[in-house]
Amino acid sequence: MDTALIQAAFEVLNESGWAAFTTTAVARRAGASTASLYRRWPSKQALAGAVARHIALGELSGIDTGSIAGDVRELFMRKRRILRAATGPALLTLMGQAAHDPELRKILHDDVYLTVREQLGTLIAQAVHRKELHKALDAAQVDALALVVIGTTLARSVFLAPPNADEASGADPVEHSETELQLFLSLLARSGAPATEA
Repeated sequence: MDTALIQAAFEVLNESGWAAFTTTAVARRAGASTASLYRRWPSKQALAGAVARHIALGELSGIDTGSIAGDVRELFMRKRRILRAATGPALLTLMGQAAHDPELRKILHDDVYLTVREQLGTLIAQAVHRKELHKALDAAQVDALALVVIGTTLARSVFLAPPNADEASGADPVEHSETELQLFLSLLARSGAPATEA
């Protein structure tokens, strides 16, 4: 039932947007009662957070390619896949609405930002263990890098061509992706260097 309700919430959010995203509409789509929905999530904001967390965990967890460059490349590839897939509009809708809804903003902080930060922290810890980075990053550095990962995704979706329109715009998505990757790896290497090299 949890899976059915999250899938129904995702579909309603994608089709109708935040204004029409109601617990009644989601329960009806899932063939469930609103009572069963409220037993799991006390508000539509909490339900939306569950959708966002489901997307983030499903796409970003379990990365271990054997190198920090490969791990970051995989992270960025999965990030792009989120936007290209049907999940993209739903997630962007929630991000946009969060600016006007403190409850949703807090939920997305916990369910999206902290999830991305946790996954990034795992990649960094793997790199330190493999001695690709000289030292672990401090909390402020991981915070900043997590914001870079999320921020480039949102900025690209707003300011540049839609994910499937790169060819029409003349943009080279591979070139853009590689540029982002190299800049991010440079930041990561500098943050993980000994103090004498920083």
